[in-house]
Amino acid sequence: MIGGTAYGVALNDREQVAALGDALGEKPYGRPPVAPILYIKPRNCFAANGSAVALPGDIAEVAVGATIAIERALAGPPVARLAIDLFVPHASFYRPAIAERCRDGFLPLGPATALPADLASIEIVTRVGGVERHRWNLSRLVRDPAALEREIATFMTLAPGDLLLCGIAGDAPAARAGDTIEVTAEGFAPLAVSLVAEQAR
Repeated sequence: MIGGTAYGVALNDREQVAALGDALGEKPYGRPPVAPILYIKPRNCFAANGSAVALPGDIAEVAVGATIAIERALAGPPVARLAIDLFVPHASFYRPAIAERCRDGFLPLGPATALPADLASIEIVTRVGGVERHRWNLSRLVRDPAALEREIATFMTLAPGDLLLCGIAGDAPAARAGDTIEVTAEGFAPLAVSLVAEQAR
């Protein structure tokens, strides 16, 4: 599905950063972030459109971080796709949240499409169980997709096949085993997955 590495970006939602306020200036952080904060979603996280994502018994619910993923195509111009960054809610951003973010199937990806001209103002809608639970616009991003790529390029190089998640909303909705999730945005094919309880071995 994806030939390279998937990178997520923490604290790229302006409203989330504002809500954290002075906490980002206190220990252990010391000051608010001055550059993009990246984390990796390893290949075991990738899941196709229509997949059933199994939640282990120790996970009561997951946050549904609907976003746009930009892929540096192996050949031709970059493409974009809807993505769902699933993760166990956590309060700290000081160290990588590997156990919370890197479970099997925790990055469902939709079909690729041409990069839209209005990407920085795309509105993304999340439905859980057929009911709209969240709506957010990428105009909330601290760094829009173009600015994000420029800043990342100052300290690392994204390779062909790599995937960059533009950021997720700090108020992303929650879902549990038994729920169906659908994410939509104008110009993109819908992305839908279901959450199921992992069978005991």
